[in-house]
Amino acid sequence: MTETEGKTRAEAYCSAAEHCRSEVRAMLERHGAEKPDIESIINNLVKEGFIDESRYAHAFVHDKVRFAKWGRVKIAQALWQKRIPQDITDAALESIDYDEYLAALKDVVKAKFRTVKGATEYERKMKTMRSVCSRGYEPALVRKVLNLSDLPD
Repeated sequence: MTETEGKTRAEAYCSAAEHCRSEVRAMLERHGAEKPDIESIINNLVKEGFIDESRYAHAFVHDKVRFAKWGRVKIAQALWQKRIPQDITDAALESIDYDEYLAALKDVVKAKFRTVKGATEYERKMKTMRSVCSRGYEPALVRKVLNLSDLPD
């Protein structure tokens, strides 16, 4: 793949949806672009506004909270894996609407509690807590929601 072909392909890829540098790099590598060309293409895309790590991080956080119902811990880990700088990750996580985040957490807790089997209510709550924490929610917040919620039987 030539640099011109790679740039055209990467522009189309970035025009369809938000992507970060690491995703664009992986796409170009899959299609056989050379390493020096990849760096040149990515730098041009950043200059032209096709790639913006901050914009990407905010969109990623918003989508994961609203649609996937992920917690902050899991979102932060996913952004770290995509090599988004820590200061950008922190700013994106700060932009989460607390009420929306809490509503998503309550939905996840109630849905999980309905499906969990246990001999006692305590056992059901602990299984629910373990499951919800694995989705990236903070244990203290999960515990608070479990204690304050009217959970269905």
